[in-house]
Amino acid sequence: MMPQAAAAEIIVEHTGPRMDAQTRIEGRALADWRADARRYLQLPDAPVVAAGHQAQAWHPGIVAKTFWTHACALEEQATPVHVVVDQDGFDGLFVEWPQLQDNMWVASGHRFSEATQNTTALHAPAFWPRGIDPSQKAPDFVREGLERLTNALRAFAKSPNAALQVTLAQLQDLSQWIQQPRVISASQLVGTSFALHVIDKILREPMACAESFNAALLLHPRAARPLQVDGDRSELPLWVLGDSGERLRATAQSVRVAQAQNKLVLPRAFLLGVLIRTALADRFTHGLGGKIYEKVSNAWMSRWLGWTPPAFDVISANVRLPLEAQDMNEISEMISFRSAWCDPDQTTATDIGPSARRKLFLDKIAASPRRSPQRKSLYQDMVLDRTSRRTKFGVKLALLQSAERAQKSQSQSKQLTMRRTWCASFYPKNVITNLHQQIAHAARNRAHSPEDSPEDSP
Repeated sequence: MMPQAAAAEIIVEHTGPRMDAQTRIEGRALADWRADARRYLQLPDAPVVAAGHQAQAWHPGIVAKTFWTHACALEEQATPVHVVVDQDGFDGLFVEWPQLQDNMWVASGHRFSEATQNTTALHAPAFWPRGIDPSQKAPDFVREGLERLTNALRAFAKSPNAALQVTLAQLQDLSQWIQQPRVISASQLVGTSFALHVIDKILREPMACAESFNAALLLHPRAARPLQVDGDRSELPLWVLGDSGERLRATAQSVRVAQAQNKLVLPRAFLLGVLIRTALADRFTHGLGGKIYEKVSNAWMSRWLGWTPPAFDVISANVRLPLEAQDMNEISEMISFRSAWCDPDQTTATDIGPSARRKLFLDKIAASPRRSPQRKSLYQDMVLDRTSRRTKFGVKLALLQSAERAQKSQSQSKQLTMRRTWCASFYPKNVITNLHQQIAHAARNRAHSPEDSPEDSP
């Protein structure tokens, strides 16, 4: 019998009403920037609710964003949009799943395509997914999920690139719970009027842009490396692409060269969030990690351009696979095998620290003159004695090593049962159904709160 999965722990930080559509940003009403973007991206002339992610395996915390976007779109009569972060590097779609080995849970892994290292997912070609022969000891719901994901990747193997293939395949796997959102790539956003305006301003003020970004980064220094500040050669929050599609850090000079050659210039994460929140989405949803980026972006825009982008929701979820905990042997506290290998008499000692036998050697060595022949001879005697004691206590050492390995396996097995980042396709359908219901319920409660009515609609 399959163990019951714990209810999902969902995290919802809702920002409340949408920003007034007549708010002026960079000399134009917010509604005008968004109307331009909808026309350019061929979206309906209606509010947009968006989320997005890289072309990687999505765990339930990421899927929660898509569920929230769908639920909010239904409540607000808006268009749900998924933004493919296709300027990110592509890892070949690596996935891991749990399976039993010697009655312990271990992680097996598979890469569906050759990794392209720093090549953007936009330039990584679509692929025919390499097949998997998972162990029969993997749970049935995991094997079913692997098969579904493989088939979905095959169904979209003629996509323009790996980014769209991986995204569309995973959205298809969610189609039993939601209608497919409109899919927009980050690389498309740079063609909108607002993105062109901001990039032009970056090129005219590269030093001010970089300095204000670095000042904002002090809020979360680990979020990114500071931009180099060097006049017109200052580093910018943009990527230019090399001949093989690899990402290169941009300067005003390299961006102008790329533009002259009609090559794409792509936003880095901090700028991408600003573009989505301002020009695309009336409501944008981030995960917990993205929340940090957007706080930096808010401070950056405020310092540099004097305005703050619209607020965003934060949604995530902790969901664990229903993996049955395996029987664990009681293992009392014991000395580490490494310590006992260095001092075999510790296998019979009850005190902490060196055994009496080893301490005698150490005391004699410490009492001998440094660099003296006597000191060297005593050290060699200690090494020879240790070798003979390893032989004497060989059985105990072997048992200790075996017990330590078993304890490590048990600990790793338990950690896997607590892991929340397995690919969402590998979860039983009832688990994802429950997650969807919880998210939809939270969205309905938000929509029906009196203080949460939209201030205005673009």
